[in-house]
Amino acid sequence: MVGLSDGADPEAGERPAAVRMDERVLAAGTGLRFVLLLLLLAGAGASMVPRTVRHLLASPETADKEAACWLAAGIDPALSRNVSFIQYTQNASALKACTAQYRQDFDGVSLGVGAVAVAAAFAVYWLLPVWKTRRSRVTPLDAMDVHGELRPLLDELVGVAGLSRPPRFVVDPSAWTVSAVTFGRWRAPTVCLDVGLAVTSGTHRDRFRAVVLHELAHLHNRDVGVTYATIALWRVFLLLVLIPWAAVGVDILFFDGTPEARDTFAPFNTHERVLGVLIVLAVYLTRAGILRNREVYADLMAARWGASRAPWERTAPQPAGAGRWLFTGFVELWRTHPSWALRRTSLTDPRALFALEGLPLFLTGLAADILVWNLGSLPDRALAAKAVLIAVLVVGIGGVALWRAVLYALLTGQPTPAGWPVGLWLGSGIVAGELTGPGAAYNRWLPAHPEALLILVAALVLVMTWTGQNAALWLRTWRGRSLAPAMLVGLAAPSLVLASVLYWWYVQGEVLTEGWPFTTAGLLGSYGMPGLPPARIGPLLEVVAVVGVLPGTFASAESLWWAGVLFWVLPLLVLAIRPTARRPKWLAGALPEQAMVLSPHPSGPGRILAAGMGGGLVCWAGLAIALAHMHTPDPAAVRMTGPFQLAHLMWPVLVICGAMALIAALVAAVTDSGWLLAGLIAAGVTALLGASATYLLMRVDGCLGPLNTMTDTCRWWPDSVWPLVRIELAYVLTLGTLLAGLAAFAGRGAGLLWRLRRSKQQAATLPTTDRPLRPQQRGARVAAIAVAAVTVAATLLSVQASGPAAHASRPPEQMLDQSTPAPSASMARLQGQAWAAVGGLDRVNALRAAERDYTTAFKAGASSTSDAEFLMAMGKLNTTCTGLDRAATRAGTFFSVPAVTGQQMWAEMLDRYQQLTTACRDLATKPSAATAQAAINAHQEAVGSSDAMIYWLAESGAIRQKSP
Repeated sequence: MVGLSDGADPEAGERPAAVRMDERVLAAGTGLRFVLLLLLLAGAGASMVPRTVRHLLASPETADKEAACWLAAGIDPALSRNVSFIQYTQNASALKACTAQYRQDFDGVSLGVGAVAVAAAFAVYWLLPVWKTRRSRVTPLDAMDVHGELRPLLDELVGVAGLSRPPRFVVDPSAWTVSAVTFGRWRAPTVCLDVGLAVTSGTHRDRFRAVVLHELAHLHNRDVGVTYATIALWRVFLLLVLIPWAAVGVDILFFDGTPEARDTFAPFNTHERVLGVLIVLAVYLTRAGILRNREVYADLMAARWGASRAPWERTAPQPAGAGRWLFTGFVELWRTHPSWALRRTSLTDPRALFALEGLPLFLTGLAADILVWNLGSLPDRALAAKAVLIAVLVVGIGGVALWRAVLYALLTGQPTPAGWPVGLWLGSGIVAGELTGPGAAYNRWLPAHPEALLILVAALVLVMTWTGQNAALWLRTWRGRSLAPAMLVGLAAPSLVLASVLYWWYVQGEVLTEGWPFTTAGLLGSYGMPGLPPARIGPLLEVVAVVGVLPGTFASAESLWWAGVLFWVLPLLVLAIRPTARRPKWLAGALPEQAMVLSPHPSGPGRILAAGMGGGLVCWAGLAIALAHMHTPDPAAVRMTGPFQLAHLMWPVLVICGAMALIAALVAAVTDSGWLLAGLIAAGVTALLGASATYLLMRVDGCLGPLNTMTDTCRWWPDSVWPLVRIELAYVLTLGTLLAGLAAFAGRGAGLLWRLRRSKQQAATLPTTDRPLRPQQRGARVAAIAVAAVTVAATLLSVQASGPAAHASRPPEQMLDQSTPAPSASMARLQGQAWAAVGGLDRVNALRAAERDYTTAFKAGASSTSDAEFLMAMGKLNTTCTGLDRAATRAGTFFSVPAVTGQQMWAEMLDRYQQLTTACRDLATKPSAATAQAAINAHQEAVGSSDAMIYWLAESGAIRQKSP
């Protein structure tokens, strides 16, 4: 938004000389990368160990029966998850009972294996220094320093490094190189000197000091303990978790089960093995990148302590061809130490530590997606926590890198980097994880509609673009000694916004990878309001049905719908801060040798607020048109129907979101620097004015004449309208913010095309020249603070009023398309066999056995020769009626038959046996010729239906009939 006041003009095309800046001015973000790797290893272990233990210990027959329960429920592994979900909901209770019957519990064994793995990792971490410093490998320093020359020098260097706890120094007598290595635990580190370095310490004192200070810098930066803890975890994970899991995977893919079953589950099992490969790549390459940066940080720290640069001044490599350069760059990715050329350049210009590299960002998105898959077993109530965790890791790692890049660009006079490439790299990693892992693909080689994953990419592009522009704005404004609080706040907001999108994705959006699974009638009917869906669904209800499954659907606090307000309130508050030309404290620490001053943003938020007020006028006009369209003189017939009430709720949402998108696009089109922030601020003001107008119109409904909607009685209605406004706020602050952000991108593109067409540069809406504050600017800043305060207060009030069950429960199975494609012939046969094997045939036989008992009792009653004998037979008959009823009830709670024809016969058989039960009780309580004849007829129909069912099971291949 602003330029530099030291004379550097980034737009002039001249690049100033390299600026020597303190690389510690901002956190490097390596801590978050380590956290992501540790969570990835822990999550993968928690997912892989139970699968491995189960495969090794479970009884194959029992495991097959448990798997057959899913087939018996009609779930086809070859179909989409949406279809499987429909089948699951139809047979949920029967599936639960069936799997519980055959479930084999190995949780204790899995926990034991996990505990052994953790103990082994701790043992490796604890014993690794002991192994490295064993007597057969290294020698204590005092044994090598017979003249006592090295110890005083090393003590001096320890003092220069400012270490309160000196490390243990040893010498490797077998290494004649001039290097050193630091390892060990955090409280007991060890520095191992090569014997070549030790014996040449007198003749090459500068080299000795530089090498030792470099190793002491690792201790000063406290990266040794974390590094070796990660090494220990990785080695244990590789040996105790990954290799057994991969071996089990080979058995599952090629040897376990029948060929037909292996072919059926081949996509899922193959994707799951690919998951292991992705974990290896993500962990190794991310760790290698962290270690490379770790070396550069240690070099810079050693140079700051006075180390000679001579050891780094080596002959520069000769320039190579393009192919050689590509090969070298590929090899560099796998190295844990940076090249000497990079290390030498970083001593004068640490730009490598502030550069935006695509591969680490790609791996971050990939690792986050793998972590999501491994956390897939978390209960639904933990979805918000999972969304926040993933968003914090992704935005934290990518955002820290972006903040550092923006800072370096500002201090070196270069154009600030755009954030959208960072979002593209992160989103590409997530998409790669979804396409190659067993996530969105389910049991297919690829999702049916992978383009739905672009929703996540678009969200990340929006979030990271906002992060980059917000970083540039905050860096020019922050006056504190440290930038850490500003960056923390600047990353918390996009993390929460992304978490709200991820929450919606995990709950509802992920099904879009299998196509649009909803029906308009189902979506409208899921609201449970009278008259929905109507016989004729007009265009408005079509749009309302679609909006009903977009972000903003969930108005509960845990869905984080309120995070959208941060996207425009935070930059609005920054713009409202009174500018100052004084040099901030953090800048003095970043550039201690220079007097550069960043010019603060001189412009207030007046023009943006004016644009937002214009958007508010558009909202009011749109709301007036909508209310006039909804006005009806017949309240009894129309106003209380579901379609009218739903339209009354959603019309303001559509109007406000449309106005937000329009004003964001217009503001972004005429703004150069900070165009997304300006567009979102204007859209936020538009939303605030639109929501306020909606609230007032609802409170005075009945006093508006032709704009009345729900009533004609003029009064100040009680605050019962607040729940409706809160639902509208959830849509506006999520869906409206996302639409405004995307519209700002479109407006920015249109503005650039228009300027290129005119072949001249347009001045930025926010000027970059210093001007004295005018009274109207001061008023605009006060207005901005007031607008932010009102918005925050309204949001907090709405969040306080919402709870976990704030939104109406809408059954998801009702919204989905209930039509299911017919399975293949082989799958139909497998499902029929599974249905019969896990209890279907047993229930048919139980009904037939109860029928035979009934037949015996009936014949005994018919052949009785005395009243006493007849009464005894009727008592036995009544007992058989209870047996019939018990068998029919048990069969009624079983799975429906997967095949349509079989289900029709099954339903008919259950109905016939219920009729037989009723006839049996009538005969037992009121014996007569009529009840006897009714029982005979019901018996014949029941026997016929069960015979037909057995015949169908045999003909379909579900069972084998015995030879006569």
